[in-house]
Amino acid sequence: MSLWDWAVAAYERPGVADACLELQDAHGQNTCFLLWAAWSGAADPGLLEHAAETAQVWENEVVAPLRRVRRDLKSPTPPVADADRETLREQVKSTELAAEKALLEALGRILPARRSPDLVQVLQAAARAWGAAAPDAALERLAQALTAAELYGRGANGHHAPPTPGNDEMLDETTDEPEPALRARLAALKQEHADLDAAVQAMAAVPLPDLLAIGRLKRKKLQLKDEIARIEDLLTPDIIA
Repeated sequence: MSLWDWAVAAYERPGVADACLELQDAHGQNTCFLLWAAWSGAADPGLLEHAAETAQVWENEVVAPLRRVRRDLKSPTPPVADADRETLREQVKSTELAAEKALLEALGRILPARRSPDLVQVLQAAARAWGAAAPDAALERLAQALTAAELYGRGANGHHAPPTPGNDEMLDETTDEPEPALRARLAALKQEHADLDAAVQAMAAVPLPDLLAIGRLKRKKLQLKDEIARIEDLLTPDIIA
């Protein structure tokens, strides 16, 4: 399932639209950015700041002006006939929707993979990166609505994604984890490493890349590489010389 399809499906479920509109209208948040954060599981501050800056440019210059025009067209505006006004409003609404889809697609290219960390913490981190204060209660309502919709925790293919271990979950070489668990963890680590690699490339491609944020992601990639090598060693039988 693509990010756009996931976002549309999520927005139509009970409670999600209300929670998003509360965060947008009452607390200055951005629905597309929050939904992308929930979908991607992005929690790294540098990555979130980069994504927030990307979204804010498009929001301020394209989406927000279209939204204002659409809302202004809800009221009669003589001498224009109501039918003509409503036709124009629907056209603006369609353009606004296309602009939001374009924003989600741009965000999806920054971090396209789906992971399943703590949703409330992800939304809290995203709200901080956006730069507007949002109460935890409002973010928790959105998290609960997404979880209840059974759309959170599913990957792009619609299946539940395996949990991704944090960088502090270093493996002990004497681990007694069964081989299937080790292989599942290895697959998750490799996916996260690929996600970070894609994020680094996307951040480096902008005109003024955030070198500090890129450096943080590269250090995380090295940590993941060490963990991957450790698990691969555990899964490789010793060779008797």
